[in-house]
Amino acid sequence: MTQEQPRWRFARMTPAEINQDPVQGEFFSRESDLPGRLVREAIQNSLDARRDGETVRVRFTFSGDRDALPPEKAARYLDGLEEHVEAVVEGGGMAHQSDEDDEGEAEAAYDALARFGAPMEYLVVEDFGTTGLAGDIGANSEREEGNDFWGFFRSIGISPKGEDAAGSWGLGKWVFPDASVINAYLGMTQRHGEDNWLLMGMALLKTHHIDDVKYRYYGSFAAHSDDDDNEWLPLPVEAQSDSDFILAALQDFRLKRLDDPGLSVIVPFPKSDLIPSAIARAVLTQYFLPILRGDLVVEVIHPDQGNRTIDGTTITDEVRHIASSERDDESPESLRGVIDLARWAIDQGEAVHIELPARNLADAMSNHAELATLRERYEAGERMAFRLTRDVRARNDTESAESSFRLYLERATSLSEGHDYFVRGNLRIPHMDHIRRQKARALVLVDEKSPLGHMLRDAEGPAHESWDPNAQRLKDNWSGGPQRVRDVRQAAVNLLQRLIERPAEQQMDALADLFPGDPSQIGRGRSRSSGGGTTDEGPRPPFEKPSELDIGEPRGAIVVKPPSHPPNGRTYTGTVWEARFAYDTVRGSPFTVFERSVKDGYPDFSLLNESLHVVPENCEMDADLREHNALRFTVTAEEFRLTISGFDERDLTVRLDEVRDEAVAEREDQEGAA
Repeated sequence: MTQEQPRWRFARMTPAEINQDPVQGEFFSRESDLPGRLVREAIQNSLDARRDGETVRVRFTFSGDRDALPPEKAARYLDGLEEHVEAVVEGGGMAHQSDEDDEGEAEAAYDALARFGAPMEYLVVEDFGTTGLAGDIGANSEREEGNDFWGFFRSIGISPKGEDAAGSWGLGKWVFPDASVINAYLGMTQRHGEDNWLLMGMALLKTHHIDDVKYRYYGSFAAHSDDDDNEWLPLPVEAQSDSDFILAALQDFRLKRLDDPGLSVIVPFPKSDLIPSAIARAVLTQYFLPILRGDLVVEVIHPDQGNRTIDGTTITDEVRHIASSERDDESPESLRGVIDLARWAIDQGEAVHIELPARNLADAMSNHAELATLRERYEAGERMAFRLTRDVRARNDTESAESSFRLYLERATSLSEGHDYFVRGNLRIPHMDHIRRQKARALVLVDEKSPLGHMLRDAEGPAHESWDPNAQRLKDNWSGGPQRVRDVRQAAVNLLQRLIERPAEQQMDALADLFPGDPSQIGRGRSRSSGGGTTDEGPRPPFEKPSELDIGEPRGAIVVKPPSHPPNGRTYTGTVWEARFAYDTVRGSPFTVFERSVKDGYPDFSLLNESLHVVPENCEMDADLREHNALRFTVTAEEFRLTISGFDERDLTVRLDEVRDEAVAEREDQEGAA
């Protein structure tokens, strides 16, 4: 009996359905390049499916021109798809050009329709040492926890993974159609404990019309079915029922699956951004830790460019072969440094870790009995290991649970700026960098299976690129989550702040050689309110003049109020003031450092969200004149108070200036000159 061939099929929309187009790519394309996104999500999925503690091996195989499928062979994997791509293209729903070039040559390279009938280049991503896509292939319910087959082929935005997995949004597989010019992919899996192969595919286009029929934005490559659209459930092609098709696919795409369980994802017509060197760079920058631990080995194979194997023995040499990066933390020198630090960290036992609380860490360091010794060790270039504890509490729990993370620190004077690297489980969280001014290197490791790891996962977006204190899932699921996220993110900053400080008597001795006079007066009278501050390099240049309002010693909160004795009996009702503030720094202007954090997209705090709390008493806020670290207020009564809280326990530099009417200011200046 002749088996009818599998093909692509899109279901017709019913009149009651809401029109919808895929927007998942917006979560991934904002800050990551395509090779980085693909490597990040593909390897993350493979590590989540790791089998019985085995080393996971992930292979990226390029066909190149040499091994591309001839059109007559490629046609069997494209049957039924062309008319839908054509409908979407004609409706203006598919990009024709690359992000970097809008010339005709680039348009041709990204022309989806031109691919049909041409040799099919492809990229295969295969994993080994994994479970494959386990689960009931006939199930289709949103409550399919643990059903990886359902999660990969039948869900978007819902994840079947448990709380210990690195990914949790159900959107990671978007990178596979995004990697293809025709927005489609095929997946072949062999599941642990089964003697069978399953092949299915998914295409994510847009809602479209063919003649007068409207189709959904997603379609499936599946076994033949005569079911009507309202009853059709896409089912995979199985080796047990269609062995000829499965064997042809194994040979056509040079799959190495054989008897080893796992998943092979085939990306037809990969975009031009995907090249072996870009894949290798992404592997090195994002997954150096599991490679060093021996949990992961990655191969990159191209018929014309040879094979590269990245494992614990080759990783340092592989870093030497990557090109320079626009990001300093991913330059070859920086990567070699963090790889060496990570290799050292892996070998450190519990006894060498210095235990400290993550909350109020700067104060805890100041009161540490061996602070002087720790400073000497840091200055001597010795690597240091810390275990930092923090309680966390899920909103559905009645009690907090103590959790911890590890932080490894070293001086890095050869770097132009310092860097901190964050890893949850095996997954690096790349877009956080807080210690650039310190010429140090820090590695923060969080156990993904710990309560803290679960909380931080909820602080990540779908692309897992940062821990956001204002993430809605974090606020919904965890009590005090925003502050706890800030404690982890700022841990290296707080440690370094105390390690590089000098006791007051040392500051006086150092400055006495530069400023003759009574050494006892050096360093006294330090003010953090509008007058600048001091550093271990000498006094910071003062601002225009100290404020006449009372600010006190701001730490954790800022309280602005009238002075106990106003100058010349002055009244304040009706006066307008602008407050600007930033965390104190050891070197340079705190405000310059803060502005840089804003440009990087990760300010230390912000008045533009809920990370700070403002309480005005007898003063009115100007809602239109508020920045991340600045606000303007008008005094409405003599006994006024303005409180800004939500900062961590670091010292704050505050600048408070009166905003005067230009005519009044000019008159006062003239009177003062006279």
